[in-house]
Amino acid sequence: MQKWFGAVFPIVSILLLLWIEQGIDVTYGVKTVAKIILLVGIPIMLFRSTNFPFLRFRKADRNSIRNAFIFGIAIMVLIIGAFLVMQRFIDIPALREDLMTSGITPAIFPFIAIYILFGNSIIEEFFFRGLLPDLFGRGAMRFLLPPFFFAIYHIAIFLPWFTLPILLLAIGGLWTGGLIFQIANEKSHTILPSWIIHMFADLGILLVGIYVLYFY
Repeated sequence: MQKWFGAVFPIVSILLLLWIEQGIDVTYGVKTVAKIILLVGIPIMLFRSTNFPFLRFRKADRNSIRNAFIFGIAIMVLIIGAFLVMQRFIDIPALREDLMTSGITPAIFPFIAIYILFGNSIIEEFFFRGLLPDLFGRGAMRFLLPPFFFAIYHIAIFLPWFTLPILLLAIGGLWTGGLIFQIANEKSHTILPSWIIHMFADLGILLVGIYVLYFY
């Protein structure tokens, strides 16, 4: 039952978020509220009896934390480098316009950046690296499907910006990144290591966002 739910619930949530992201004209704030409800609110109501052991950050060992910082910095550099190499294939004016239409203006970007770095990252880690792997148990699906769902979810964000080859490359990179995030948590059985890596990855993306909004 749990594995079945673990496969169906993310699909339904992602489809709803995709519709909200691209199907209707709403602000970033509305999208954020919908994301919190679908990825955190509903799961907490359904699985609160489990006490969510993956949130026990004190279980994380020093080696896992150190490796998380190393991987995080490496991924941040990789993201910035990939943007610099591939930016001629990215429709940056469309990207900038999409951000502005969503309400992400230069004036409020610093506040959104803080939320993305500390809030959005923990929401995604809770759902994709905490809840879903627990639902799938200790089998192979634990490593295959949550990273896949994590990658597919981000299609909603990337659709207007990239050509199909770059989009597929981005999704493949996200699946690989999601797998690395999941492996990073295996020793400590907590999402703290992957959250650290995720924050560094988001920092790389936010630095790209600073370039797009303030200097392009």
